[in-house]
Amino acid sequence: MTGRVDLLVVGAGAAGCVVAARAAEAGLDVVVLEAGGRRASRRACVLDVGPDSEVVARYPAELDGRTVVLPRGRTVGGSGAVNGGYCSATPPADLAGWGPDWPRRYAVGLARAAERLRPRLVPADPVARWVSAAFPGRGVDVAQARHGDRRVTAADAWDPAAAGARVLTGAPVRELRWAGGHAGGTCDGVVLADGREFAAREVVLCAGALGTAALLLRSGIGPATGHPVGRRTEEHPEVLLDLDPGVAPATTVRESAPDPGQAPPALLSRVVRLPVPVGGAVAEVEVRPYSVPLHRAIPGLAPQPHRIGIALMTPAGRGELRPDTDPDPGPDPAAGGGLRVVLDAHPDPADAAALAAATGIVCDRLGLAGEPVASTSQHLSGSARMGEVVDDAGRVLGVAGLRVADASVLPALPRRGPYYTVLAVAEDLAAHAIAGRA
Repeated sequence: MTGRVDLLVVGAGAAGCVVAARAAEAGLDVVVLEAGGRRASRRACVLDVGPDSEVVARYPAELDGRTVVLPRGRTVGGSGAVNGGYCSATPPADLAGWGPDWPRRYAVGLARAAERLRPRLVPADPVARWVSAAFPGRGVDVAQARHGDRRVTAADAWDPAAAGARVLTGAPVRELRWAGGHAGGTCDGVVLADGREFAAREVVLCAGALGTAALLLRSGIGPATGHPVGRRTEEHPEVLLDLDPGVAPATTVRESAPDPGQAPPALLSRVVRLPVPVGGAVAEVEVRPYSVPLHRAIPGLAPQPHRIGIALMTPAGRGELRPDTDPDPGPDPAAGGGLRVVLDAHPDPADAAALAAATGIVCDRLGLAGEPVASTSQHLSGSARMGEVVDDAGRVLGVAGLRVADASVLPALPRRGPYYTVLAVAEDLAAHAIAGRA
């Protein structure tokens, strides 16, 4: 067993890098435990989430009666090191239900995150220009965490090791450690998959909405202790539409063979945001004009048609995370096992109606046809929600020595991709953790 540290951060993803760096800069003794042992590609346009990737954990999930795989970054930098790195701020109206002080807290956190990450706009590609031209005034350019052709991750922007934290890779956590030996009460450290133990005055979980929920459930924190971990999670459902080579710009769909000497363009440089009236309400939809077929951006992915995405940003349906029926998490519990993910556990007919209506509008404007393919935005959040599992400072309710500071805690999924919001919230919760140790 190691000596007792001030702060033990589980996960070196986006939130973990923020919390660890800020705490170390404040003079705390900080250790970061990251399950992954390899670094992801630094190329901004490469999404290393393919079937042969060694830098992701894979969570099987149920969606629309079939099994899909949810890849999550298992590397320093987390999912921000393998996804698009798109940076869109949460609209102020979305924060109204978080709590009376959250608009201010979010603004401060976002300003601190922007100062470190410095996201940049990239030129719109031909597909983005073509799609947005069909919806005048609705196109919005998307800022990205990159510098030229190089991806900028939270590990680059916050750099916990340079701030003084000790970052240990290849260190998957099996379970939380409890003073007195029973779940709840006081958390005083963690136990790794190899049996090593780390003691801490406080543990901060930053393993992502899936990894954090899985660790809490494995450690006995869940419905039995009054914590609805994994209940009614949120996600942006997405459908994919094939582009017709006879309709879309010839320089996009027909140019699907990759040039080995040239990096592909940014996968998503612009989106189109549409209000869609459905049954007396107005849903918000995001049309995503992906610049190239996904196999151009994801190494190892089988060739597939060039598609655009249509995502529902105001879903009413909810998902659920459940403990796997197999009590043995395996030799590496952080690799994606031990959790049953049901993305559409609590569907709402209004969601399907909104996506169908939006698909009709897009097909009509762009001259497309074909059957949409159900998919997901990979934006799952709310698995340890504020007010239900943690308080508004990230402390697990009724448990001493344990906090959560990642996408798990979001009270509601914003109408934007959550990456930038996770960084902003992590900045705020890091300040609370530091103040709590003062």
